[in-house]
Amino acid sequence: MLKFLRKADNLQIGVRLGAVFALCGVVWLGAFALDLKTQHDAGVVEDQVTAAQQGQQIGDQLLIAINDITGWQGLYIADAAAMGVEKGLADDAYNVQGFTESQAGIDDLFATMDTSMLTPEESAIIAEAKANFDQFFAEDVKLRAQLKSQGLDALPAVMDSINGGPAGESWSATYDAYDRFHKLIDARVEKLQNQQDADLAAGKRLVLIALGLAIAVAVAMLLIVTRSVVRPMRHMVTQLRRVAEGHLDVRAGLDRRDEVGQMSTALDEALDSISGSLRQMSSNADDLSAASERLSTVSTQMSGTAADAASQTGLVAAAADQVSHNVQTVAAGTEQMSASIREIAHNATDAAAVAGRAVEAAEATTATVTKLGESSSEVGNVIKVINSIAEQTNLLALNATIEAARAGEAGKGFAVVANEVKELAQETARATEDISRRIEAIQADTGEAVVAIGEISGIIAQISDTQTTIASAVEEQTATTNEMSRNVAEAATGSADIAQTITGVARAATENTAAASSTSQAAEDLARMAADMQALVGRFTY
Repeated sequence: MLKFLRKADNLQIGVRLGAVFALCGVVWLGAFALDLKTQHDAGVVEDQVTAAQQGQQIGDQLLIAINDITGWQGLYIADAAAMGVEKGLADDAYNVQGFTESQAGIDDLFATMDTSMLTPEESAIIAEAKANFDQFFAEDVKLRAQLKSQGLDALPAVMDSINGGPAGESWSATYDAYDRFHKLIDARVEKLQNQQDADLAAGKRLVLIALGLAIAVAVAMLLIVTRSVVRPMRHMVTQLRRVAEGHLDVRAGLDRRDEVGQMSTALDEALDSISGSLRQMSSNADDLSAASERLSTVSTQMSGTAADAASQTGLVAAAADQVSHNVQTVAAGTEQMSASIREIAHNATDAAAVAGRAVEAAEATTATVTKLGESSSEVGNVIKVINSIAEQTNLLALNATIEAARAGEAGKGFAVVANEVKELAQETARATEDISRRIEAIQADTGEAVVAIGEISGIIAQISDTQTTIASAVEEQTATTNEMSRNVAEAATGSADIAQTITGVARAATENTAAASSTSQAAEDLARMAADMQALVGRFTY
């Protein structure tokens, strides 16, 4: 047992608690399974009880059928005695019809009866009851036949048959079968109910026992787990209190692999680390004390050096201010020159643009004049056609005049018209000749204009190229000037920065003088802090 507990101590606390809960769960599941089995068995017995109770219902139906059929039989015999055989035993007589319907109901009862829930012995009794009913119905047929054939004289013999004779025996046998069936069914129901009660009681006992075991096991396991956790935790609390008192040389020393053991190991490692740190702090305090003495000496030397540096940087700062002023003056002149060159570049670019537009206009004029020459040529061609038509018209007019002369007096009017046509043709020829000369002159002038415009276009193109070259050169000069301006501006800015930096150096030198004094004071403070640290570390044992 002790060996088991030692092994359990090495398990994680969560594993131990999980094992407790798992064991309780297993026991609870066992109890639950027992309860389910008990309920299942009780359900099976309940089904058997229900089936047996259905058998009781069959017995009740048999008893009702026995009493009902014998009642109708007695009534129709009474009718025969009171009203006469013919009327009392007629097929439509009320009691005869009741007997017939009761017999049909009994036949239907046996035909539709479900005997699957009955035992073989009970089923045999049911079969016996059916045979007895069949015998009873056969005897009844004989009784009615005897009454119908013999009349009321047969009544004594009929009553003898019913009261102890064949009819009575068949009825008694049927009732006896019912009685035996009823007793068997009642005994089976009682037995099943007793079994059901016993099974339920036994199941409850088993469930209670299982739950009791589960509670006992849970309590025992919880006590074991609690003990395995509380004892080492108390030890840890004791050691931590000693650590709080300044005893850093204590150790928990728990050899366990659970969370408490891990905490113990972590505490021991932390104490080792703190002890080492305190030893290092003590050593560092000694070093700090020595370093503070050296720092005090160095700060005194720094104070003197910083004063000399402040004096020299003041002179350098004045010279740097003068250099910055001169460079700024050069930068302003360079900026003005850059602005003038930019203006020249702008004007040259505009002139190049104007020359370009002039070239385009000259080219457009050349195209227009060329089209004019082409149009003049086309007009000349048209005039040639008109001149040819005029010549033909003149020739036709001449022919018409000749024909009119041949016609004599009848052709005089036609001759006058032909003469006028001839004169119009001649006038047209003269006009077209004049127009042709003028068109030729226009064509000649147009050719000269085209040549002149071409020369003008060439000159303008040369001017445009020259302006473009000038603009490119000015643009390059502008870029160079801009670069110069930028460099001078940067130089001005740099010289100003140098002056400002030197001023800052002078100020820093002055501040260093003050800082040196502060450093000396800090060295004294460090020496005091080192002494305090030594006293603080001395409070602990490690």
